[in-house]
Amino acid sequence: MSNKQLIVRLIQQDLKHCQLLYGLNRVGLDGDDKHHLQIFDIIYDLMKVPQSIEFNWGATYHNYMKQGLLLEIGSTDTHLKPLAELCYKYLRMLVNCEQKQLKF
Repeated sequence: MSNKQLIVRLIQQDLKHCQLLYGLNRVGLDGDDKHHLQIFDIIYDLMKVPQSIEFNWGATYHNYMKQGLLLEIGSTDTHLKPLAELCYKYLRMLVNCEQKQLKF
């Protein structure tokens, strides 16, 4: 499995997990504080995000997680793969642009 495939898969899992937490919150079980998997941190490390774009990168990631809440909840995460791939694409673009700027 390539680094890209791994990251896309992790994003898929985090999208699914966010749907679960949102569902828990809707029924009053406050899942956010108790069930954080820190997938965001793992992806951040795998993508070697420069500190200079940490805020924008994180905001982009969390915006995609919010978009996942608008999709239907299924028994698997396969329907979330297109959104996970799009999320990866934009996160990678942010990192690549910043890395090019840092070289100059």
